[in-house]
Amino acid sequence: MRKEILTLSELNEKGVKVARLAGNRDLNEKAVKAKMKSMREYGQLVPAIIVDASTAIKDGLKVIDFTTGEEIKDGNDYVVLLDANHRYSAHLRLLEENAKVEPDKQYKGEFYFVYSLNPSVGIEKALAEINIATTPWKGADYVKGVKMMVEEELPTLDFVSDLTCVGYSLDAASKWATFGSKINKTVLVRAINGNIDEVLRKSNNINRGRTLVEAAKKSFSTEFLKSRTLIDWIIGKYEDTDDSEKSTFTKNMSHFLANVQRENAENIEKAKGTRGGKTKETIIYEELSRLWKNYMEENY
Repeated sequence: MRKEILTLSELNEKGVKVARLAGNRDLNEKAVKAKMKSMREYGQLVPAIIVDASTAIKDGLKVIDFTTGEEIKDGNDYVVLLDANHRYSAHLRLLEENAKVEPDKQYKGEFYFVYSLNPSVGIEKALAEINIATTPWKGADYVKGVKMMVEEELPTLDFVSDLTCVGYSLDAASKWATFGSKINKTVLVRAINGNIDEVLRKSNNINRGRTLVEAAKKSFSTEFLKSRTLIDWIIGKYEDTDDSEKSTFTKNMSHFLANVQRENAENIEKAKGTRGGKTKETIIYEELSRLWKNYMEENY
């Protein structure tokens, strides 16, 4: 087991480059800038955790060069970051900025690495523990983690991923996909660890969710759709529908959503609750229900 701390300079001297896992969380510009500010003042306080790229590739993980984004096929001359992607990006950015500042103001920090201290723990498990138990992921990160580590085709998860990648909360995405909060962090953590719940395998409701989302986009703003408000109302209407009429629910609801007048949609999006009165959600639900009732009376 290698316990020594390595520097980026030492790796460069040996011709070893740095890579990252293709499916790991996306770099956040705000987080990188925050790390730049911290590292400029204090340097790197904790070493980054790495594994040999060849090991990650052997385990079936896609590895890409950190700077070019090109996929690495053999990985003999690479190490892979299991954490500290934002810190490493900040370090590289600070080095680039040195060319634009006076010598006495240049960043002179070094970047430090340490190999995973328990090599008996697989990369997938180590990554999950580092990012879930130590530095909590956000909803979209859990989804990306499953997609990276699970080879099985999971169409429902793909749909949830499509939504969370553009800003939908995990709960909202789950509701569009399953009409419930069935795909949550607990389910995704189990999948990362190899225990895939049946809800991730079911795909019979994907077309319903996709159809309703696409229809709603024709009338409502993207920001409004990212919240749970509209899908919660839709689920409520579905649950209130007689079983004999549920087979036509998606068709009717999608046609309704696509034909809400923009003026009405804007009024719904701008709704505000009043102190001591109705909540914002109540006002929205009432207006949507009024429009839905009128639509059904006029068309059926």
